[in-house]
Amino acid sequence: MDAARKAQLGEEMKDLGRAFWSGEAEACRAFFSVRRTPEEHARWLRMQTYKELYGSGLSGSAKGIIRGILDQLQSDLEGVATREDRQEYERNLGFLREEFTHYRVFADALESIIGEPVTLEAVKDWQLPQDHRLQEVRQHTRANEGRLGELAISFTEGGGSSLFYEGRKIGGTPIEDEIAAACDVVFGDEVEHSGHGAQMLQQALKTEDEWATVRKIVTAICQQRIRMRYEMFGLPIPEDRIQQVTDGKIEILNIQA
Repeated sequence: MDAARKAQLGEEMKDLGRAFWSGEAEACRAFFSVRRTPEEHARWLRMQTYKELYGSGLSGSAKGIIRGILDQLQSDLEGVATREDRQEYERNLGFLREEFTHYRVFADALESIIGEPVTLEAVKDWQLPQDHRLQEVRQHTRANEGRLGELAISFTEGGGSSLFYEGRKIGGTPIEDEIAAACDVVFGDEVEHSGHGAQMLQQALKTEDEWATVRKIVTAICQQRIRMRYEMFGLPIPEDRIQQVTDGKIEILNIQA
């Protein structure tokens, strides 16, 4: 496969991703466009706090991304010997700090609403059914699709930062101001990552069949992400709308703006 074809397929994958990120943003806007009660904000913040602590996106660990990184850091420490080892270990420490900060800012916003501590034990019970189904899709992908599955999961992680893009624009009450600040922190960390996914695919995928397989996996994950996002906000989503988004029948947002 020549470079021109890889570039074409990469652009097509970017277009697919942008459509799905815009679909998630559509759900966020539908929720945030109406003045919400603290209780309504608490509902989605509980699930987002769960996702930040126990989500299965980039981490294959059943314990969630933060505990998975901690366990890996503990395991890797004894083997740190060279300059490159130390640099890599330091990068992973930075990644851990970043991920914990994302958990903290949403847990802090939730605590401001409910007026009580956000304990790790409580967070475990805050996953909603469609997010559990998303977790199952990822687990099936990891178990059955190997390297191509991991590439697809990485490409779809975070939904192009659409939640944080939309959430950082709200405000007007102390709670909404705190939520916007939390979203702005995460958006600033995540948005630069979202542009690397297609480049990584162009480097890793060698054949038409591999591109087709990854596109199929990306579609399945992102369709489920939209179901998850609408349930998170307590909003209905007809299946035909999900198909419209899949077909690109949606106004495409420049999420990185």
